[in-house]
Amino acid sequence: MTDPTAEPSPTQLLERERERFEAELADAVDEAAIYQVQVRFLGKKGSVTQLRKLMAKASPEERKQLGQAFNETKDAMESAMEARRKQLEDQVRELELSRRVDLSLCPSPRQPGSLHPITATRRRLERVFHRLGFDVFDGPHVEAEDYNFDKLNIEAGHPARDMQDTFFVLPPGAKRGDEPSNFVLRTHTSPVQVRTMLTHRPPIKMVAPGTVFRRDDDPTHSPMFNQIEGLYVDRGVTMADLKATLYNFVSAFFGAGLQVRFRPSYFPFVEPGAEFDVQCPFCREAGQGTQISRGCSVCKQTGWIELGGAGMVHPAVFEHCGIDPEIYTGWAFGFGIDRMAMLRYGVPDLKLFFNGDLRFLEQFPC
Repeated sequence: MTDPTAEPSPTQLLERERERFEAELADAVDEAAIYQVQVRFLGKKGSVTQLRKLMAKASPEERKQLGQAFNETKDAMESAMEARRKQLEDQVRELELSRRVDLSLCPSPRQPGSLHPITATRRRLERVFHRLGFDVFDGPHVEAEDYNFDKLNIEAGHPARDMQDTFFVLPPGAKRGDEPSNFVLRTHTSPVQVRTMLTHRPPIKMVAPGTVFRRDDDPTHSPMFNQIEGLYVDRGVTMADLKATLYNFVSAFFGAGLQVRFRPSYFPFVEPGAEFDVQCPFCREAGQGTQISRGCSVCKQTGWIELGGAGMVHPAVFEHCGIDPEIYTGWAFGFGIDRMAMLRYGVPDLKLFFNGDLRFLEQFPC
């Protein structure tokens, strides 16, 4: 009769661990769970591995029997784990083979994409000016104040800096309230003109389209908008060349019919300067022998929409860029690409371009 108070023998302990192993292995549902069972019983600190230490206390005769029992237990556990893996693989394969796919279902046709109207407008502008003999240049969005203002004859304290409502960029690691750096989100693409004049010698004939940033917000302004600026520098360039180029541009881009006008205006980087306006197409109606615009909310009841500024490059700008104003003259202009997209597509509110509403964008297929 077995004494219930007696300490279990190593063989009995092995049998108990084997029963625990079989119970846990039966609950293992994937490879990761089987691996955890293997670690708990046969790992370096596993329960079965730890029982081997009992062999040191056994007699030589018992040690041989215990060694054989340990090896048989280990082999049985490894065989059981391999069988469990094979069983799980068979279950997965059987499930995969039993899966049915309805190949008769026709998939929804892929909807063709299209260019954003502002992207399409920008590319059309580039093509128009390329045909007029202009090169296309680009520049960084984060600019030094020196390029964005100083070299354009807009020195520190100049009221034009306040008019442009600039976004200043804090240096890396700075916190709100710290002193701002001398870097800004560019307020116009004029810095590209500066970079071109610093790296190219006249004659220069280029346009610079791109995204710019100002704190403006109304139906014809946005904090982020797109602009294209042009520059022509050579000997004997006059205001007449500027007018002829812009008239040809309007005809090539919008087609014949829209009236245009120049109005004297001030810009620190040109002298003389002018505003360049086109007739508002949203309130245009037939008149006596011509098309007239009566005025609406988009054009602020004026009948005209301002495209941008233009004029002869100020001699101070040439001096800042290392070009002799006694030898060379030039003109520059800057227009809003978004406004031209509004005119071209008949969109009354600038924000519609930036809301990302597919119902709006789908109206402009390629």
